[in-house]
Amino acid sequence: MLPDTIRAQQLLVRSLTYLEVGQPDEAIPLLEEALSLVPEEPALLSALAQAHRQQYDLNAARFYAEKACRQAPQEVSYCYEWLDVLEASGESSALQEAVRFIRQHHPDDPVVLRWQARWAHQHGDLVTARQLYEQLRDRYGADTSLNRTLWPLQLATGDTLAALQTLEALLPFDADNPELWRTAGLLYFRRDAREKARWALERALRLAPEDTAAARLLARLEPHPTTPAALLARARHLIEQQPEDPQARQEARTLLQDLLRRDSTHVEALRLLARLYRDERPDWSAELLTRSLQYDPRDLSVWTTAARTWLAAGMPRRGAEVAEEALFLFPDQPPLLRLAAYAHLSLGRPDAALPHVETLLKLLPEWPEHTPEEAAELHALQGHLLARLERPDAAREACRQARRLNTRAAAVRLHCAVVDWLAGGPQETALQEARAALPDPPEPWMSEALGWLYLQAGRPEQARSVLQQALQSGHAGPLTYAYLGEALARLGRLDEARRIWQEALRKDPDNAYLHHLLTTH
Repeated sequence: MLPDTIRAQQLLVRSLTYLEVGQPDEAIPLLEEALSLVPEEPALLSALAQAHRQQYDLNAARFYAEKACRQAPQEVSYCYEWLDVLEASGESSALQEAVRFIRQHHPDDPVVLRWQARWAHQHGDLVTARQLYEQLRDRYGADTSLNRTLWPLQLATGDTLAALQTLEALLPFDADNPELWRTAGLLYFRRDAREKARWALERALRLAPEDTAAARLLARLEPHPTTPAALLARARHLIEQQPEDPQARQEARTLLQDLLRRDSTHVEALRLLARLYRDERPDWSAELLTRSLQYDPRDLSVWTTAARTWLAAGMPRRGAEVAEEALFLFPDQPPLLRLAAYAHLSLGRPDAALPHVETLLKLLPEWPEHTPEEAAELHALQGHLLARLERPDAAREACRQARRLNTRAAAVRLHCAVVDWLAGGPQETALQEARAALPDPPEPWMSEALGWLYLQAGRPEQARSVLQQALQSGHAGPLTYAYLGEALARLGRLDEARRIWQEALRKDPDNAYLHHLLTTH
């Protein structure tokens, strides 16, 4: 590497440190010196744009940001800086021109698509705006803000079914909004889904008793005369005879919801409804199972399924609570111990996870049905937790035991890659091993582990890619959000990082790590 390049890199690192603590006056001379050594270097231009933006010199910031993007259009993060500066300066025509330029190089980039959709919406082109937002959702997955924008567009363009489906996805995250419930009730009514319409309208009226429109519509719905026993029998028949038929499943849901409106403690109805929601809404399914356990806690398999479903829903705190409550009733049950350990791992609490794993390992001789792969995974998980707790010698020994039992299992390779990284092994080798081990699809903790390793290695773009895929799976836990936000923050996308952390806090309001990240950024 040439001496000028090395010197420029050193100056860039020093300047970024100043920018992180809000001292652009110190950073700018260093960056200008670096730029004199390596003219037109995009990273330096982008950093200068950030520095001038911190000084509120938007003209200079725009000059450097545009130059960085045009110099290296293949690196989209430089172009994001250009868009942010143009938005801050309120130059709408220049902003539209920038979006067109960036889309030539990144036609499917989510940020660019969102800009174009917003532009079309502001200028009254509702069809184009809807198409772009739906393209964003289908390609990158929906978030709450996107769904809030999308359903009125779908309704305005005449697609009531699409609007209703978007509302159904939005309601769990905005459940205190009576207008959404009233609109959902109206759309259900138009589609002759009378029971669902009644359910949505009753919810709207509980939130806003003065809502006369919801009250008038509810008055048009006749009460259902069927007995609870008949409702349950019909729902059970539909589930058993036509388990994969969408229409039958929907009818069964409606019947069970009607039954539960009459008797909210009906255990079998709660568990059947949880079964119907298990794949598409694991959070609802887990909540229904947990409610059922308040009324009948005798079935170990239901406790296990509830804890596992909370984890699948990306809510490990609830999973840990359910698993540990079950362990009071059913001590030393291996499935519950394993679920509790992984729940605490996904909460970033290795100290709480380790006792469960150590208990499991002591129980292995009394657990004859376990496989060598399961035993290897437990030893590897123990090593991972010990490494996180800064006990490197014990962590390495646990991984040696795991590898003696199985060297090919993805869980073993990933856990032990973390151990190798933390316990002084070759870090590049550990990273390569973790990347190669990731299965398709991975469990949530696996993506979190690989994303964390990429962050430790100073590779935020690769961390962002892995964690974004995990987020789109719908099973992401709080650490996925936390690490994804950290990756975005390191890439200079701080506003997006804060949105990710705030979204996670809606699912896990007591998460101290997420609060810490929001406070420090």
